[in-house]
Amino acid sequence: MGSIVLRNVKSAILFLFLIITAATIKAQTWPAVTRDCKPATRWWWLGSAVNSTDLKWNIDEFARVGIGTVEITPIYGVKNNESKELSFLSAPWMKALKETEDICTADSVEVDMNCGTGWPFGGPQVAISESACKMLHQSWNVDGGKKIRLNILPFDAKVRNYTYLNKLMAYPVIGKPLDLTNKVNDSLFIGKLPKGSWHLMAIYVSRTLQKVSRAAPGGEGYVIDHFDSTAVRHYLARFDDAFMGSDVAWPNTFFNDSYEVYDADWTPALFNEFLKRRGYKLEEHLPELFGEKDDKGKTLSDYRETLSELLIDNFTTQWTVWAHSHGITTRNQAHGSPANLIDTYSVVDVPEIEGFGLSEFHIKGLREDLGLTRKNYSDLSMLKYASSAAHITGKKITSSETFTWLTEHFRASLSQCKPDLDLMFVSGVNRVFFHGSCYSPKDDAWPGWKFYASIDMSPTNPFWRDVPDFMKYITRCQSFLQMGEPDNDYLVYLPIHDIWRKRIGNDLLMMFEISTIGRQAPEFIKSVLAIDSLGFDCDYISDKYLLSTTSRNGFAVTAAGTSYKAILVPDSAFMTTEVKDHLLQLASQGCVVTYGTQCNAAKPEQMKTQYHLKAVRRRNSTGYHYFISNLTADDVDAFVPLAVQFKSAMLFNPMTGQKYSAIVHEGKVYISLKSGESIILQTFNDDLHLNTLASQMVMSNPKVINKGWQLSFENAEPSVTKVYQLDTLQTWERLDSTTAVTMGTGSYKTTFHMTSAELKSCQDFALDLGDVRESARVWINGQYLGCVWAVPYILQCNHTVKVGSNTIRIDVTNLAANRIADMDRKGIPWRKFKEINFVDLHYEHTTYEKWKPVLSGLHSVIKLYQLKRAK
Repeated sequence: MGSIVLRNVKSAILFLFLIITAATIKAQTWPAVTRDCKPATRWWWLGSAVNSTDLKWNIDEFARVGIGTVEITPIYGVKNNESKELSFLSAPWMKALKETEDICTADSVEVDMNCGTGWPFGGPQVAISESACKMLHQSWNVDGGKKIRLNILPFDAKVRNYTYLNKLMAYPVIGKPLDLTNKVNDSLFIGKLPKGSWHLMAIYVSRTLQKVSRAAPGGEGYVIDHFDSTAVRHYLARFDDAFMGSDVAWPNTFFNDSYEVYDADWTPALFNEFLKRRGYKLEEHLPELFGEKDDKGKTLSDYRETLSELLIDNFTTQWTVWAHSHGITTRNQAHGSPANLIDTYSVVDVPEIEGFGLSEFHIKGLREDLGLTRKNYSDLSMLKYASSAAHITGKKITSSETFTWLTEHFRASLSQCKPDLDLMFVSGVNRVFFHGSCYSPKDDAWPGWKFYASIDMSPTNPFWRDVPDFMKYITRCQSFLQMGEPDNDYLVYLPIHDIWRKRIGNDLLMMFEISTIGRQAPEFIKSVLAIDSLGFDCDYISDKYLLSTTSRNGFAVTAAGTSYKAILVPDSAFMTTEVKDHLLQLASQGCVVTYGTQCNAAKPEQMKTQYHLKAVRRRNSTGYHYFISNLTADDVDAFVPLAVQFKSAMLFNPMTGQKYSAIVHEGKVYISLKSGESIILQTFNDDLHLNTLASQMVMSNPKVINKGWQLSFENAEPSVTKVYQLDTLQTWERLDSTTAVTMGTGSYKTTFHMTSAELKSCQDFALDLGDVRESARVWINGQYLGCVWAVPYILQCNHTVKVGSNTIRIDVTNLAANRIADMDRKGIPWRKFKEINFVDLHYEHTTYEKWKPVLSGLHSVIKLYQLKRAK
C-alpha cells in the first residue's frame, strides 16, 4: 500500500475517518442476517391477559424495530383485570399462543417460551412430596451401656407434617458408626449402645415450601425438586398434555431462567445416589460433612459433586432430552444453581449468561446514575462460563439475559446499554435477549403495563423512536459474532474441587450465584482476569470435558474439535488422579500444559496490553475477525500489530453499517477508536489487491454552532405547544414547569453560515453533538444524516454543507423519568401490579416523587469539524 505519513496521531487529533476514494469492494460485505442475528426479548405476559388485537400490535412493533425473537414468560397480572386473565396452558391460553405464533410467522419473528411461569419451575401440579427438598438435622450426645429412649421428632413442630426421618446414625469416639434408622418406631428410638460416648445424628427429609415467584394464573404452586427425576418427569407431562391435546405448534425453544431454588440441599434418594456415585456411604461421614471432623473438605466436596450430578442428570439432561423429543431446543441459565456451571451449560443447546447491574467504565461522556444503580457482578470472568461451555462443545450460540438491573427502567438510556452490551460481546456472547418487554394493550394509559425490567424494551418507552438504530447495531455485531469459529488462546482448567471443598459459613449448599461467586472462586477469577490483562483470551473447561480433550499437532483439541494453544491450570488446583494423569499424557503427546498464568504458548494481542481495548477473535474461512470495543476513558489512534498472521484487512462499523479497507503498514493495522466506540476488524490470509486508497482524515478547525436556536416539540407528553427561542443551547427541563416534566422529542433548529473559502478548502465534515440527553436524529439542509444514541455523539456529514446559510435540525428524545416523577408527585395512579412489591420496581422507594429532574435535550455546544487529509 506504500508508505503512510501520520501527523500528530497522538496529539491534538480529535477524530479520524477513513474515506474510500475508489470503488467499494463487493466481494467483502457484511455477513448475511439470519433471524438469530437479530436481538430477542423476554416478553412478559402479565396475567396472560392477552387479546388478538393487542398481540398483533405488540408483535408488529417488535418486528418493525428489528426484534427477531420473543420469549413468552407469563407472570402475575394487573389489578382488577381478573376477568381477562387466561390460565396457563388452558385451552384459551393455548389459543392465544397459537394466535401469537401465527402473527409472529407473518412478521418473521420466532417464538420461544419459558417452560413455566415466573420462576423457578413449579406449579399447581407439583405435589408437596415432589417439591423442592431440604435436609434438617439434629443431634444428641449419649452414653452407651444403658437403655436409651429418644424422641426423634423434628424439633420444629411446624414442619412435622411434611418431614420424615431419613437416617439416624450413632458415631463413637473411635470406631465404625452404627445405622439405627431401622430401630426407630413411631418417632422413638429405644435401645442400647455399647459402652462409651456416642454422638447421634438424625437426618430428615423436609421441604422448602418455596413457591413459584411471580407466578402467572394457573402457574401458582410449589417449586419442583430438581434433583428428583420423577418429579421433573411429572412436571413436564403437563406440557405434553397441553400441546399434544391441541393443534398448537410447540415453540422453537424452551427456556429456563436462573436456578434460584433456595435452601434446596437434599432429595430423598441422596444417600443411595451418593453411594452409587462416590463409592462410599455419606451417612457414615456426617460429622465430616458438617465440619465436626476435619477431612480437608473431601466429604463436603463429594456431597456437592453429587448434587451437581443429580441436577444435571435428573433435571437439565432430562429436560433437554424431553424437549428434543418434540423437536425443540433448550436455552438455559445455569448460574444460581449448585452444579458445575460448565457441565450444566454444556448439556443444553444454548447456554445463557446474565448481565447484572451497570458497569463503571469511566467512558468519556457516558451518563452515570449515581445512587440508583446496583453493583455489576457480571465481570468478564463471570460472563465467560456460558460461552466457554458453548465453545468447548461446538455450540454456535451463546445468549445473554441483557441489562438486568442496569438502572431503574424509567431512567435507563440506550447510551448506558452499549458498554455493557459490548462487554457481553467480548465475553463470547453472540445472541442478546433483552430483560425485557411487557405485553401491554395499545390503548392503556401511559406507562401501560410494567414489570421491573430495567431496560423496558417496549413501545411505551420514549426511546422506542430511536430503537431501530440500536437494533441494527446489535444485528450487525451478531452477524459477525455468529460467523466462523471461536479462536481463544487457552483452555483454563476450572478447579471445581477446590471450590467445592471451601466451607463458607455454615452452608452445605454452594449455589453459584452471580453476586456470590466472587467469594467462592476468588483465586480462579484472579487467574482469568490476569490472563485477560496479559493480552490473551481463554475458555474454561471442566474435568469431564478435559478428559475427552486430545493433543493434535501441539494443540489441545476438545471432543467437539475446538483447538487451543495450551492448557492452563491455576495454582493450587485440586485435581483427581484421573485428571492429573490425563494432563501428563497430553503433555507427553506435545500439548503445552502450564501451571499458573505463564502464558508462553500464544502471542498476546497488543491492542489489549498496550491500549487496554477489549476484543474477541474468531476464525473464518478467509482468516480472522475481531469485535473490538474501547471501554476506557482514553481515545486510541495507533498502528497495532495483531496476534495472528494476515496480509490484508477490512474494517466494519456496526454503528453505521459502513465498511472500508483498513490501513495496513508493516504488518500493523491502524485502529482509531474514541472512548466508547467499537469496530469489527476482518483479516484475510491473501493480499486482496483491493487497489483502493484509504485516506486518513483528521478533524480540525471546529465551527461552533451555539446561537439562535429554536426549540419546539412535536411528540411530547404532556404536550408542549410553545416554541422556545434560545440564545444558546440548553436542555429543556429548565425552561418552564411544562418542559420540566415532559417526555418525548424536542426539535432544535438553527442556521449557520459557510463561506466559499471554507467550502473550497474542505468538502467533508463531522458534526459533534457533544452531550446528548439521550438520543438524537440529525438533518442538515433537509438531508438526513443519521441517529446517534451512544457516546461519542458524532456523525459524518459529507457533501451536505453549502456556501451561505445552512439549516440544521436535531431531534432529541429524552427519558421517561421526569414524567413518571411528576405523576407520582400529583398522586396519579399508574402502578397496576397485583403484587405491589416495590422491590419489583427496582428500589425500595414507594414513589419517584423525590427524583430531581434529569437533563433532557442538548447539554453542550455543537461543533462542525472540517475533515482534511493527513499529509
